Parts: sequence; C-alpha cells; structure tokens
Amino acid sequence: MNLVIVTPVFNDWKSFVQLQADIDLALRNLDVDYQVLAVNDDSSITPPPDIGCDVLHLTCNLGHQRAIAIALAFVADELSCDQVIVMDADGEDRPSDIPAMLKASTEEPSAIVVARRDKRSEGAAFKVGYRLYQGLFRMFTGQRLPFGNFCLIPIEVVKRLVFQESLWNHLPATVLRSRFDVVMVPTARGVRYAGQSQMNPGSLVLLGLSAVSVYSDVALLRTLFGSFLLSLLAFLGIATTASIRVFSELAIPGWASNVVGSMTIILVQCIVVSIFLLFIVLSNRSQRGFIAAQHFRDYVLKVDRRAERQR
Repeated sequence: MNLVIVTPVFNDWKSFVQLQADIDLALRNLDVDYQVLAVNDDSSITPPPDIGCDVLHLTCNLGHQRAIAIALAFVADELSCDQVIVMDADGEDRPSDIPAMLKASTEEPSAIVVARRDKRSEGAAFKVGYRLYQGLFRMFTGQRLPFGNFCLIPIEVVKRLVFQESLWNHLPATVLRSRFDVVMVPTARGVRYAGQSQMNPGSLVLLGLSAVSVYSDVALLRTLFGSFLLSLLAFLGIATTASIRVFSELAIPGWASNVVGSMTIILVQCIVVSIFLLFIVLSNRSQRGFIAAQHFRDYVLKVDRRAERQR
C-alpha cells in the first residue's frame, strides 16, 4: 500500500518535526510505504533544511482549507499512491489513530474514512466557538458535521474530489455532501505539540460560514423559507389588528397604528429579501467556481523534493 500524508503548515515547523516522528512511530510495524508532504502556506518562518520530506511551497497564504485543496490537486496530478491522508501538523490530529483508519479502509476500500471527534481537549473559549461553528452549520444546512480535516481518501476518490468547486472552501463539508461512502472512526483530539492554537471563537465562526458555503443553495433556501414565515406572521398581525378595528367594538390602543406600521415594514423587507435570495440561488446555479484540479498550479511556487517514500 502506498500512502501520501498531506499536512498544511503555517510557521508551526517545530510541531511538524514532532509530527513526523510520531507518524514514523505509528506506521513502523505496518506494511505501508508512505511519504509526508508538507504544504508551506507561505510561512514567514523558513522550513528547517533537514526536514526530511517533500515541501510544497504556495505562492501566498491561502488559509488551511485552500492549502489542503491545492495539495490534494497536486497529489492527484503529480504523485503515485493508493491513498491520501489529510491531517493537521500541530498534534491535535493524532498519528496513533492512523492504523485504525487504515484498518477501516481495508474493510471499505472505496470509502472516505474520517476521524470523528468523540473527545475534545480545548479550553472553554474554543469550545464556545466550536459550538457556534457547529450551530451555524446545522441551522443553515440541517446537517451535523462531527469530523474535521483528519481523513483518509482513496486516490481514485481524490481525483474526483478535486473537481468539486466546494473543496476550495471546506474539505469536511465537501466530503459530507459528496456522494462517496463515508466511514467514521471514533478518535480523541490530541494535545498540541507546541505553541497556542491560532483558532479563536471568531475564526471558528468564519470557518462555520465557509462550511455553510458548501451548502449555499440549501442555506439560501432555508433562509428564504424563514423569511417567508416571518412575512406571514407580519401579515397575520396586520390582518388581526385591522379585523379588530373594523369588525369589533373592542378598543384599540393608540399604539396599534405603530404596530401595524412596524409589521408593514417587516413584511416589505421580507418580500425584498426573499426576492433577492431567490435571484442569488438562481445566479449561483449558473456560475462556475474555482476548480482545484484545473488551477492549482497558479498557487504552487515550487516543490522541494527532499525525501523518497518511506517504509
């Protein structure tokens, strides 16, 4: 079995060196030929000269998700392997979980194997942001996203996945929405090797919005439906107030006219928003987005070939 392990790195080379050592330890007794591909997301810190693996240098800082998309397209086009593993470099994706993912892959060879996060180790602030991230995704899509970037993908699936436009924004959501079989392996989130996480509640909310963008048509339609319900409530409020005023002898307080005016404004706004969202949905269906498989070379500065596949 030939395996390529892809991990994006932004300045955290100290952690990446430790990750390499842990990968070697985790795969030492397995019948696997593997190589590690570090994706240098335009780090301001130069990678160590003795890093011992290939380094894919990007032309600019693209962020975690887009660096992964470029790397997957590069692997699909340039490297020969049977499977690709995507994982973070900071230690939170544990190399000790790779054997369990490989075992699951042997049982379901054509499936994407993802690491389901059953236990987490972050602080309170991160957990709040993570709940916001998950909540946003579920509210706009109606789906749960119980896994992150840590996954194993058969190369034939990778070659198809890199043609999906949504990969440019969010790998896990793209996997969730794809029609490929998905197998979940329970894992616990590891502890960072060094430094502090660059993720905060705000960045997690933005990550959630990136995940929602994969389901943009679903999210817009759900928002459209919510806007319709709100406009319906506003209309019923206006109709009820007007009916009491015209067809009954009940006293109407002086503020009733203000309520009717406010509800009328809400009704008009909902109608405008609904029409606007409808046109966005129709427009998105006719536009073509970024295809990583076709445009990844625009973001590859150079490739340092530093190591052969390991055993």
